[in-house]
Amino acid sequence: MKRKIFSILIFSVTLLLIGCSSSKANLPLHGFYQSDPVNGYHVQISFNKTDNSFVEYIDNREVDKGVYEILNKDNTYKLSSDRQNFEISLKEDNSFDLTINQLNKGKPINMKNISDMPSSFGTEFDDIEEYKKLLD
Repeated sequence: MKRKIFSILIFSVTLLLIGCSSSKANLPLHGFYQSDPVNGYHVQISFNKTDNSFVEYIDNREVDKGVYEILNKDNTYKLSSDRQNFEISLKEDNSFDLTINQLNKGKPINMKNISDMPSSFGTEFDDIEEYKKLLD
């Protein structure tokens, strides 16, 4: 009889622990995210989880870089750089919305994870300053 009660107790505690763990546990922010075309531009952000750094690109041109940290809220991250500070919230499908006022008049731009590995572009462009102004 004691064994049966003990088994029921263990089973109940296990169910309780499983039930209390949220399905919205913090998703790891890492890899490479890209938008669909937005007014003729592609926005890309590369996240490196080893040093919590990010690099933001518009049409393969580096326009910003900085660091990110997870906030206490579920799946919310704060991105900080010399140019801007903003928050993103990862959705269950590992995408997030980003706002760039100059690019899409303040409407959200959906960023989809296309790779678990951070990426970079080695090509040098002579018009990078024009693209950086899109973040102003």
